Amino acid sequence: MFTWDEFKNTLHVEQLDTYLFKADSLQFRLKRVFGGQVLAQCLNAAYRSVDEDKVPHSLHGYFLRPGDMKRPIIYEVDPIRNGRSFSTRRVVARQNGEAIFNCSVSFQKVEDGPSHQFDMPDNIPGPKELKSDAVHLEELASTLEPDQADKLRNYYLIFSKDLIDMRSPFLGDMLNPKSAPPKHGFWFKVTPDVGDDPVMHMTLLAFISDKALMSTGIRPHRSEMAGKTMMGASLDHAMWFHGNINVNDWNYYYLDSPRSGRARSFNRGSFYSESGRLIASTAQEGLFRFYDKKDR
Repeated sequence: MFTWDEFKNTLHVEQLDTYLFKADSLQFRLKRVFGGQVLAQCLNAAYRSVDEDKVPHSLHGYFLRPGDMKRPIIYEVDPIRNGRSFSTRRVVARQNGEAIFNCSVSFQKVEDGPSHQFDMPDNIPGPKELKSDAVHLEELASTLEPDQADKLRNYYLIFSKDLIDMRSPFLGDMLNPKSAPPKHGFWFKVTPDVGDDPVMHMTLLAFISDKALMSTGIRPHRSEMAGKTMMGASLDHAMWFHGNINVNDWNYYYLDSPRSGRARSFNRGSFYSESGRLIASTAQEGLFRFYDKKDR
């Protein structure tokens, strides 16, 4: 696992020119670049190309090709609009001369206006009532055969609690082969001090936003997976930023999936502060296919 400095410096992309950036990839136990990393790096590059009085309010992107963790990623920012209230940036992430991710980010000067929100779901245990996922996952892994334990660790994408402390009320569900409702979530906070730079807080939130989102639509179909393998991949990702974000505080990421069909699952996420304030929302479609193991 990487250190905090490696994590922070990788997401804070290197600026080569006014609208050209470069970054390496974090080394996970994955076959391809983690989508949340590319999303976060795109937002970081776009954010650093606009006036300081504007903040991102929405991001819409498409995953086009798997990323290679061994090669750097080039981020090309297109300043397609600079207005008085809004600015728009288009960002293309490239490897080997081909686009692997494409997104648009819209920025707005902060304004006052009418306000309402959906409340945070009831009966969610607080973070102090839960074990750290890093500890809980190892307890679960100790009950499994070694190959199944490794599969569990790879699937969950675990972090050291010295980096990101995650606490999931539904973590034990992962060992249950039965179907479950298409909703879950987890508490999280970044453990090292991020500082006061809002760019970094939003960058880190974008990184976390891809964690466990696509798995939400799989939960109702777990009983169908016996004897089958699943092919899954994120197709797109959208975020809306509603207010001030502090990832050094506890926040809850509530996830639900209203619909799956036609080999795609539609998933949504809501970020709540510990006090219940809705600070950001996400949406994502994922490719979702089953194959009989004998046919693979």
